[in-house]
Amino acid sequence: MTQVRGKYASSGLAERRQRILKETLKLLEAEHPADISMALIAEKSGVSPKTLYNLFKNRSGLLLAAAAFSRYETERADPVMEAAPGIPQILELTQQTMTTFEQSPEFMESAIAVVLGISAQEEAEHHRVGRTQEWFYEALFTASAEGQLEIGTDITQLSQLMAASQWGVTLLWQKKLISLATLRQQATIKHCLDLIPFCRGATKEWLEDLLTTLTSRRSEASDAAEPIEVRMAS
Repeated sequence: MTQVRGKYASSGLAERRQRILKETLKLLEAEHPADISMALIAEKSGVSPKTLYNLFKNRSGLLLAAAAFSRYETERADPVMEAAPGIPQILELTQQTMTTFEQSPEFMESAIAVVLGISAQEEAEHHRVGRTQEWFYEALFTASAEGQLEIGTDITQLSQLMAASQWGVTLLWQKKLISLATLRQQATIKHCLDLIPFCRGATKEWLEDLLTTLTSRRSEASDAAEPIEVRMAS
């Protein structure tokens, strides 16, 4: 369960807030974001509009919080938490994210539309796009401590590069320019290409082998979005 602090510290409020987020996610799976009103969310969540506005300042903030809640659950999925720390965990998170795309493509389209539709002020307040870069930074910090990265690697710039790569390939899918199968492959290929110049030892060799496997698979005509094995041998 999401840890809640501050004004949501009350167990009753925290439970109500989480119920609202889950109901909002259900609506995002079935409706376009533009068709989801605060009144509809309040009705589906079993709360009054006043309570809804007390917990979430506005509709944009609520939709962003729901998208963030979905991301939070993906980050804490068992395969991600069980992956080796650092670089392997980054690639495992990407695979779990792609699985979510495949299981709920309509929801992911809605979530992307919500995040991309926010203003600069809302991004500064809710920090949703920046959360991707933050997670990469934290994982790269661990990778550096584990000796997976070359000494002196600028993990701030590398995390920004990786976040930009992930959003770039995601937008290609959202615009219907690539298939889900290509999205899964390209997201992992981009991570390999971004990381290999900065990795060392066994981690670099593993990424190079993975890249070779992915590029050879890409040459095979297939529309099936098959999972990619990204576990690093111990």
